[in-house]
Amino acid sequence: MTERDPVRDFYRDHPEMVSSPFGGVDYYLYEPLQKVWDELGFLSKPGHVLEIGCGRAWLRDFLNGKGSKYIGIDLVHSRKAGETLGPDLLGSSESLPFSAESFDSLICIDAYEHFPHPNYAAREFHRVLKPGGEVFISTPNYGNVAGLVKKWMESFGGYEKETWAPFGKWTPQAHEKPVSIRRVKKTFSDAGFTQGKVLGMAEEVYLGLFPWAAHPKCPEAILFRLQRGFPGLKRVLAKKIPGASLHQFWRWVR
Repeated sequence: MTERDPVRDFYRDHPEMVSSPFGGVDYYLYEPLQKVWDELGFLSKPGHVLEIGCGRAWLRDFLNGKGSKYIGIDLVHSRKAGETLGPDLLGSSESLPFSAESFDSLICIDAYEHFPHPNYAAREFHRVLKPGGEVFISTPNYGNVAGLVKKWMESFGGYEKETWAPFGKWTPQAHEKPVSIRRVKKTFSDAGFTQGKVLGMAEEVYLGLFPWAAHPKCPEAILFRLQRGFPGLKRVLAKKIPGASLHQFWRWVR
């Protein structure tokens, strides 16, 4: 009898919730992702690439077209009937079905925060990467004003637990664990990774510092001023104070 996995069961029933800062089920934004990779120095040359939590595997053609050899793995098939988009393999991040030192690069975009045991996953990442191999991780960031507000609101039922859907503004993501720069740094350092480099997401800095902007009743005048006031600072803050952003982007080297 197959053991039940609450994360797998949720995303099997709700495939529409496969999303990230770079896209979701029905689209993908390659240019912003490539800019982040360029800033981090990630994937500077083609190689064998594994994406964990790949969803519909939007990166397959994008990376294969650049000379890489892509494999995508996920807990469930999120593809629609009659199409070929989707993972090459089904499997768990905590027990990857690959030999040691199989990949040059590993990608994990907005899946890490759903892992039941991220420390086990980080060790598996280290195992399947070749020496000198690299990991790109994108996760929500709870180590900012928005995270503190969320934790406070959870205490009296004003915010759902294990989700990053602010003020009920959009459908909750299930089984999402709090992630911060400090926690990611400890987890990957303990797993044997070195040379960790982190960036924030410039477009989300104002939400990390002023989360009330995501409230449905936030006056448009305030939201407009926040959006207008941050363009000159957001990129500097995303680099110098990445914890201010709602998302964090990491490059780790084995």
